[in-house]
Amino acid sequence: MIRVIVLSMLTSLVLSAKEPKQITLANQGTIAGMYITRFRTKRIAAYVGIPYAQPPIDLRRFAPPEYTDLPQWEGTRNATIYAPDCMQSDPKKEDVQNPLSKHDELFTKLLESQLEEPRKKEYSEDCLYLNVYVPDDPRIEGFPTMVWFHGGDFVRGSPNDLNPFQLVLKQKIIFVSVAYRLNIFGFFSTLDTEAQGNFGLLDQVAALNWVKNNIESFGGDPDNVCIFGHDAGAVSVGIHLISSYSSGLFQKAIAMSGNVLSPGTVNIARKEIITVDKVASAFSCFRKPTFQLLDCLRRVNYQALLDIGGPLAEWRPIVDSGFSNVSGAFLPDLPSKLFKDEIFTPVPVLTGYTNMEDALLLDKEDGKEGISQREYDLMREEIILSDITIDNSSCFTNQHHIQDAVAFFYKPIPPTTNETILRKQFLDFYTDKVHGATTYQLAKHLSKHAPVYLYRFDLKPFSDIANEGISDWIGVPHNFDLIFTFGMPYLALPEDFSKWDYRDKSISEIMMKMWTNFAWYSHPTNSGVIIEWEPFEEEKPGYLIISRLNFRMSTPDTINYKAFEFWTDFYPKVVEIGTKCCKETLEDSGTDSIVTRRVIRSLVSLHIILVLMS
Repeated sequence: MIRVIVLSMLTSLVLSAKEPKQITLANQGTIAGMYITRFRTKRIAAYVGIPYAQPPIDLRRFAPPEYTDLPQWEGTRNATIYAPDCMQSDPKKEDVQNPLSKHDELFTKLLESQLEEPRKKEYSEDCLYLNVYVPDDPRIEGFPTMVWFHGGDFVRGSPNDLNPFQLVLKQKIIFVSVAYRLNIFGFFSTLDTEAQGNFGLLDQVAALNWVKNNIESFGGDPDNVCIFGHDAGAVSVGIHLISSYSSGLFQKAIAMSGNVLSPGTVNIARKEIITVDKVASAFSCFRKPTFQLLDCLRRVNYQALLDIGGPLAEWRPIVDSGFSNVSGAFLPDLPSKLFKDEIFTPVPVLTGYTNMEDALLLDKEDGKEGISQREYDLMREEIILSDITIDNSSCFTNQHHIQDAVAFFYKPIPPTTNETILRKQFLDFYTDKVHGATTYQLAKHLSKHAPVYLYRFDLKPFSDIANEGISDWIGVPHNFDLIFTFGMPYLALPEDFSKWDYRDKSISEIMMKMWTNFAWYSHPTNSGVIIEWEPFEEEKPGYLIISRLNFRMSTPDTINYKAFEFWTDFYPKVVEIGTKCCKETLEDSGTDSIVTRRVIRSLVSLHIILVLMS
């Protein structure tokens, strides 16, 4: 996601001469924090760079975090210096495997514009640290805690990307931001007991254990913890809902612009065998036995491991069932299967997405306003093709049936060659498939057991400073809802105060209040907000639509529920029928074999379905 450190805090945020109270951590020692002050009268306490596990170096590389025996120290530890970020490619440099997307570039630029002097970036393999921000209000005890998992596609990101000053100051919550291992360091697996993988997620579990054991010392309530993430951080939140390792460590969850049910969020072992081979070959290590492979890789220089090993795969969580005969799997099956089987922690959830998450992918620099019919068809077909498992060439005709079903549902009516309309049609298709339908499906699973609050964020900032580089036709791209969630209009340098529209400040107040209401009360509009936000019900599937006009519950005019049902119910059946010949071995006993008849019946069924749709 973002690669800038906001918390070298603006020049208007200066350290107070007086220090906040020292905190004694269980089985570690005492820490001294700092006050972060704005306008001399507004301040919060910050304790940063706190180790929550042993450094994952040497023999601890490619191993679960060690947090039962925590780092200890004598005397008082200085918790006023931010720790280096976990190893990752510098976003300022070219990253061929994981280039920085345009929405990340623009958002990073916006964040940097709010800083007088961004901190020099530092990276280290010794990076398992967290930051704790506490309201300066001794009259209140039992603050809720919001534990933040940053985004960045599991390959980049920092716990210091966003400044929680306004959130903590105004809304009286404790904010904890967590660093976790990324890319090859966090997600390499030997596909067996030697290195199970998912180390970055296990780091998050270690941090949650630390919070449970220590947050009361900061004035927090250990039984009121809300995990909170964006992008890959939101996918992490979804995985914690279904992992037994995380059960009991949090009481509610917020997932923004990321969904564990979205295509390609997790890897499976049979497709990762080639990754292990590539890594072994790249560093001239013996592939087997895997304990020798690990011994070899643990001796590789950390920068070489990143530079050479990082581009070898798409690093992400993996289904690790069967990897270990000592401990249970962290992610025992595909998330879709676990949710379907109701294997998850039933806690209140708030989740949603923006109306144009991926619009900047279509924002062309050549000034062209839309996309052609050919571009529309090719992009749509390629996305659908990625869902189809192809084992032999006999599947070609069936692919067309699947493509036809999607093309039929998303063809413009009446037909048009208007490239602006076609661009919108493609965005609707992609947003519905990747973001809308998966959010809808997640809510259907969860809402049977706990309240779920859904939203779609359509509110483009009014301030020109926030829209620089974004075309007028684009609504709210990925990241840009964070402007309001973290109170960015209030965090500008003095010379930039006037650049933020008063309406953006007012909206930011409402957003922060709703998100922290959820942390306090499990209900986003429980206190101080006169907005109706109803929980999702399968018979009444409501979203809160957040737009410039108002904040209102969805209607069929504002949310395409039929599209969501298409992707979650009808489309899987079409794919199942359309790929049946890929999954069955045709017999050589003539065209009238049993298998052949099954395939023909499947295609006839698919044809009937398509006729009924028309």
